[in-house]
Amino acid sequence: MAHSLGSRPNRLAFIDNLKALACLMVLIHHLAFYGPMSDVALQVIPRTIDFFYEYGRMAVSVFLAIGGFLTGQKLSQGNLFAKKSVFELIGKKYLRLVVPYLAAIALAITCSFVASFWMTHESISSLPEPTQLLTHLFFLQNILGFESLSAGLWYVAIDFQLFAISALTIFLVERLSPASWSHIKTHRISFVIILLMTLSSLFIFNLHEALDVYFIYFFAAYGLGFMGAWAIQEKNPSLWLALLALMVIAALYFHYRERLVFAGLTALVLSIARWFHWDQSRIWNNPLAWIGQRSYSIFLIHFPISLLVSATWSVIYPTDPWLNVVGMGLSALLSLGLAIPFYQFIEKR
Repeated sequence: MAHSLGSRPNRLAFIDNLKALACLMVLIHHLAFYGPMSDVALQVIPRTIDFFYEYGRMAVSVFLAIGGFLTGQKLSQGNLFAKKSVFELIGKKYLRLVVPYLAAIALAITCSFVASFWMTHESISSLPEPTQLLTHLFFLQNILGFESLSAGLWYVAIDFQLFAISALTIFLVERLSPASWSHIKTHRISFVIILLMTLSSLFIFNLHEALDVYFIYFFAAYGLGFMGAWAIQEKNPSLWLALLALMVIAALYFHYRERLVFAGLTALVLSIARWFHWDQSRIWNNPLAWIGQRSYSIFLIHFPISLLVSATWSVIYPTDPWLNVVGMGLSALLSLGLAIPFYQFIEKR
């Protein structure tokens, strides 16, 4: 059961603060990216829209690093797979993701259908075929080349891939290791494998954008968070965190990518805050933490809401730039507001 804002553990509220900032960055990025409101508003706030268009997408790397950190904490528990099977663990992750995800798809289909009567725009999807819906059900739409039914659904598919591969990797290490080996020994082997996967993504796979429908492309950011969670469990965390920082610096020297700066900084902030117990402060139980708890709901529904507002504005305020700026703000506020019932009645359950 979810905690209320006042009773939520401070360490989780700290992570919620980071998730909230990333969620708001994504929300503003999509408002700047998808028209037609941003196209009209560009006349009066071009630099602002260009800034959020360029840098708002960096929030994905923040989410990936947070996801890796949380997964690293979960999968570091001793005898985890003695208590539950790896398929049960992956199945729970799938259900937690897919139920709100399918509800958001239904909302996106409805909003696209309604918006199509009022405007013509590339962001409006046509009614899906059964095969297209089936690929979405199993997070395969991008791999199989089908059009996504809403913005951001690709991230949910990647998040599931990353978690499933990480869980299977650690499960196989524990299952295939001799029974006489201690948890510490298998833990170290798992750490080395995750490290190698992260390095291969940093220096090889993350350089090829054609691979951005597969987990290995994003394992650079996810693995940094994962290793950050495991590094602080070692006897000398500073050594491992220094190694983490050096990996990022070396990867950036080899081929500069701003998104890795965000991922590396997020992993270090999470690790250092946990190491020094900075995440225990009560200041993290604040309105940002409330938004962070609902970040998945906000992430899923903001695009369908934006479609409806954009369609309405294209009819009543097609050319007024400042009123389209207002429309963008209204779209953001509606997304935050409607995420409350979505979270309460769909995601939370």
